[in-house]
Amino acid sequence: MKKIMAFFVFAMLPMLAGAQGPALSQLGEDIAQIVVPEASVVARNTVVLLDPRTGKTFVVIPTGGGFIYASNGQFVQAVYNGSGYILPSGQYLLVVGGVRQGSAGISGSWLGQGEWTYHGSGAHCYMSMEFEEGADYLFRKGGYFDCSVVGLNIDPARFVKKGTQLLDQDGLVVGSYENNEITLNEIYNNTVDITTIIKINGLHFDYSEIWREKEGSELYNIQGRLFTEGR
Repeated sequence: MKKIMAFFVFAMLPMLAGAQGPALSQLGEDIAQIVVPEASVVARNTVVLLDPRTGKTFVVIPTGGGFIYASNGQFVQAVYNGSGYILPSGQYLLVVGGVRQGSAGISGSWLGQGEWTYHGSGAHCYMSMEFEEGADYLFRKGGYFDCSVVGLNIDPARFVKKGTQLLDQDGLVVGSYENNEITLNEIYNNTVDITTIIKINGLHFDYSEIWREKEGSELYNIQGRLFTEGR
């Protein structure tokens, strides 16, 4: 199974260290901020908002003319544009989570952020992916990681479920899906393999994608956390 990905580079990744100086904030710090609200807080009429500037999320109750913070009852005037809220100051809060209605597993649209690192230097990424899951298949409908100096377009791929195994269209085992964890081992070209691990946890999943050369050395490391769209 060859993983076909459109790969757009606006600045050569090997030059990131010299161009950007020290690596950007480490992903571990970002993930510590992007916390999932306690299940008891996410009621039927709430959604989760993401502040793209800080990576922090908030549970809110949508209401006429804006929303109310579930934590303290504070009303905030805002305009909803179909995917998030625009505050009077111009600040934008993205809707990234809510009650998943009629959806199971990983099906649906997911939004979040993470970091793409190369030899210790990194670029912050805004990430989007979409999946469809059935009883006997898993369909990765596509995705895009916008990392400023580099972008990654993930093409669609359909996998057949056979027990806990995932098979490609040629019937070859390319991964597994068990206990809310998806593992995929795909081929980029004759010299590079890609290992992807997705750990699903309710309204979010943690994403890991590592590119390795055939002899085992790590080429790229992409880590992130994505949330369900609250639509």
